[in-house]
Amino acid sequence: MSGDVVERAKSKARQLGSLSAVVEDFLWTLDGEGLVDVLCRDLGLECDAFLSPGEVTARRPKALGRPASELVAELRRGRLDDIS
Repeated sequence: MSGDVVERAKSKARQLGSLSAVVEDFLWTLDGEGLVDVLCRDLGLECDAFLSPGEVTARRPKALGRPASELVAELRRGRLDDIS
């Protein structure tokens, strides 16, 4: 890594508090929940209403009928029959 890049990063980190705080914030942004937490905190927002991807999946209603993949395959076969 270029020494110039390291020096600029250290300078920016000093402006923001400390390098460890910057790294910790970055690590939190690597996952969706962490990103929302950091953004809400930085923007002073109350963000308890956001759901994690796992919670979204768990709360999603169960599908009724055939899987979409089967329906799409059937439509594609029908189109092939139409153009043949």
